[in-house]
Amino acid sequence: KLAGGEGKNPLYKDVDIWGYVVRTGYEQPAYSAIFETGYASGDDNVSDEKFTGRPLHSDYNVGLLLYEEVLSRVSAAAFQGDASSLASKGGVYNSRYIYPHVKFRPMDNMEIIAAYLLAWPDKIDGAVIQCGEGDDKEICSNFDAKDSTLGWEIDLGIKYTFHEHIKVSLEAAWAKTSDRVPLEAAGLNPDGKFFTLQARAAFEF
Repeated sequence: KLAGGEGKNPLYKDVDIWGYVVRTGYEQPAYSAIFETGYASGDDNVSDEKFTGRPLHSDYNVGLLLYEEVLSRVSAAAFQGDASSLASKGGVYNSRYIYPHVKFRPMDNMEIIAAYLLAWPDKIDGAVIQCGEGDDKEICSNFDAKDSTLGWEIDLGIKYTFHEHIKVSLEAAWAKTSDRVPLEAAGLNPDGKFFTLQARAAFEF
């Protein structure tokens, strides 16, 4: 193993990164019911000789708030400058999650979506995920967190297609993060309650 010294690379790290997404469900023309679970391995010490954490790709969107906004900003605040590549950028980060969602299609050109997201931390790092009682004393300097989850989120959305090519959507989400997430470090609402309302329009060729 290369671990520094003459003729050796001092930046060498062993890599052990894991991630997955699994979906199962039932689909009919008028509705779909889907259960999704996923995982992105974390790293409790990014300065040691083993690199174990990497978020899922940021283009794979799970929910609207918990990963996309909150953990994205908290991880960006924790990893700045040369370390910014370690931030999540909105992808699933250092956690496992469940994401059941249903889709109703009352008309051929309309879809109504409802979803629930719940996430648990993988590796406690003391920076993006706060430490609690029983966590690694070598990593943690304090043990303030009480909750076992990162938080939950509820999503609602409606999508409509005009004239086969014009697509519009209106989506809303409510989220509550736990004391595992250091919100104040990123300048976010310290009570952990978040809401978003998003509208989009696109022309599909």
